[in-house]
Amino acid sequence: MSVLDPFLEARDALAVAPDADAAAIKRAYRRQVVAHPPDIDPEGFRRVREAFELLSDPGARAREILLRPVPAVDPPSLAAPPEPLPPGALAVRVLRALASQLDLDALCAPGHSPETKS
Repeated sequence: MSVLDPFLEARDALAVAPDADAAAIKRAYRRQVVAHPPDIDPEGFRRVREAFELLSDPGARAREILLRPVPAVDPPSLAAPPEPLPPGALAVRVLRALASQLDLDALCAPGHSPETKS
């Protein structure tokens, strides 16, 4: 027997959804009382009355909400893969990265210049 069984039975007795608010529970109770009058169907009326008492109690409803199982959540979809680079773009990126790491001053210092002959 689950802890939520009384709440499930109460919701079945009143025929309300799990996310029903207090006004919807009250309307369902009134409909069920008309369908199960106490002088004709005392057992049905007792079930409806107990269900209404349980579902109209704010503390009991809060406990039910806390005890409900959490629905599984689908993981977010992965982003689309990046579009392929146009031909030669990778080579340009590599050359730019290498050029940013080079020390151009050291390459152009006297004695290292290609124009200087030994």
